[in-house]
Amino acid sequence: MANWPRAVFFDFDGVIVNSEPLHFQAFKEVLATESIFLEEDEYYQELIGFDDKGAFRHLYQTRGLPLPPKTFLSLMARKSEVMMDLIDRGQFSALPGVEEFVRSLWRHCPLAICSGALREEIEAMLEAVCLRDCFGVIVAAQDVAVGKPDPSGYLKTMQLVSERLKGPHLKPLKPAECLIIEDAPTVIRSVKAHGFPVIGVATSYPLDKLTDADFAVKTLRPEEVRQKVPHLAV
Repeated sequence: MANWPRAVFFDFDGVIVNSEPLHFQAFKEVLATESIFLEEDEYYQELIGFDDKGAFRHLYQTRGLPLPPKTFLSLMARKSEVMMDLIDRGQFSALPGVEEFVRSLWRHCPLAICSGALREEIEAMLEAVCLRDCFGVIVAAQDVAVGKPDPSGYLKTMQLVSERLKGPHLKPLKPAECLIIEDAPTVIRSVKAHGFPVIGVATSYPLDKLTDADFAVKTLRPEEVRQKVPHLAV
């Protein structure tokens, strides 16, 4: 396990910051203008792991409703507006242990974010919790053709981090060398199938829903992670 992992990739919402309630509020508010009502249970059970595009498509499909392109684009724009307003009001914080955990890892290997959130949302919240400097690569919703739970975002993240590695003897990263930290069971299953090791964090789902992960923790407090993943340098 020497020099493992060579890189760590984080999901963002529900892993770095407690922003899932903001996304729920933004979806609920925007959908209400279309006379579509979203319950909190439905959001947490069905939508976590989707980006905004996938979430709106899923909601309209499950309700048997048409989603014309003009409506779809309007929903996306309005949801982004509401979300940025909630962020500007500071209605979020870093999750327990995250700041210490991230800064501890940052001393040992490259860190990146792969998220279904929009880039402007990620950047604004990272700056607010004073962690923007720790992440050399951010792959956001705008950077992939297919959003989570599809693994293409994490594969792109691995490629971009590989390109930033310096030194003539450094080989491109392989999935087994990159640790992913996720909270969504659907995404965990998807990336595991591509050979990525995963820490599942029980912020959005209970531990018994994260059994596909290699390791599962309630929080990213370093002392808790050390107990579950003793060979990880934190």
